[in-house]
Amino acid sequence: MTGNNLKYLIFLGIFGVIGGYFTALYSIEIMDFTLLEEAISQVGSVEMLILITTLQSLAYAVILGFLGRLIAKKIGLWREFTVTAKPLMYTVIASVVGGALFILADVLVFASFIPPVLDSYMIKPTLNYIVASVTYGGVVEEIMLRLFFMSLIAFVISKFSKSQEATETHLVIANILSALLFAAGHLPETIQSIGITPIILIRCFVMNGAFGILFGRMYRKYGIGYAMLTHAGVHIISKIIWILFI
Repeated sequence: MTGNNLKYLIFLGIFGVIGGYFTALYSIEIMDFTLLEEAISQVGSVEMLILITTLQSLAYAVILGFLGRLIAKKIGLWREFTVTAKPLMYTVIASVVGGALFILADVLVFASFIPPVLDSYMIKPTLNYIVASVTYGGVVEEIMLRLFFMSLIAFVISKFSKSQEATETHLVIANILSALLFAAGHLPETIQSIGITPIILIRCFVMNGAFGILFGRMYRKYGIGYAMLTHAGVHIISKIIWILFI
């Protein structure tokens, strides 16, 4: 194993553990007491529940990160992360604009139809939520949805079309499909926090789907590192606006 490969796996492992740990703490914060008691009865203790969630996140990060990199290299989608001006500028712009639009769409549009959305903003985000959204959301979710699933979908499509590398059309299709999967993955948390109605379902797929396509675009153009930075940046900006202005 080369030094770069080892550093990559260590990076995956660190963020897998941090992301899983804080995601577990945040889930416990918002979980209904009855559901929490049921979960604890199944695994034995709160500590075991946290450990299981952390290990799951670690497994997702390392295993899917390893496989995703292999697949991305096969279809010409892998790019080593380097700090350069153009992608960094686009990352900052996407993070600021995306973070602001996320909050504005919720507060000014969807809150009019979904009162629980506005109610949810009355409680400021906790430290556990912020760290989980940046580490698990920004890194682990990008490993799962973009590096692995988007790459895999593009790989499968390219094989069916007998192409050596994924074409732009293949990548666009893969981006859209992985974005829909990304949106669907947010349904359990959405249902738990504000319930489920047709308009809530639309909100989930429109908001998360649009951002999924944005992150996929950054992955296609500049590599998974910039998709991670953009995803984390959107969360950071939206939380700053939430804390300071709402």
